[in-house]
Amino acid sequence: MIPWPVLLLYIYGILLIVGGLMGYMKAKSVPSLVAGLVCGFIALLLGYRYTWHFAPHAALILALVLIFLMGRRYLRTRKPMPALLIVVLSVVVAVAQVYILLFVGVGSEPL
Repeated sequence: MIPWPVLLLYIYGILLIVGGLMGYMKAKSVPSLVAGLVCGFIALLLGYRYTWHFAPHAALILALVLIFLMGRRYLRTRKPMPALLIVVLSVVVAVAQVYILLFVGVGSEPL
């Protein structure tokens, strides 16, 4: 069975990749494609190697960066898709990583 923080990062990574692909297909946005692929693959890699001592820290940093960037985008455009969706997903990931760091421990096998 896959531990829940790992599964969360897998889902997060897949959604980021799909979002980047959709942004490219809909608006021909190359930056959206590159950002979605890079961030998505980072999230997938961190999920795959979650027992690395720095994986929860890196996942938290990734989520916080996306909260900041996409939060600014939402405030500027007031369009909920995709910015607000990514902010909500990133908040969920950030809260999960803080929980892991504070209560489970770095490098432990998450339950």
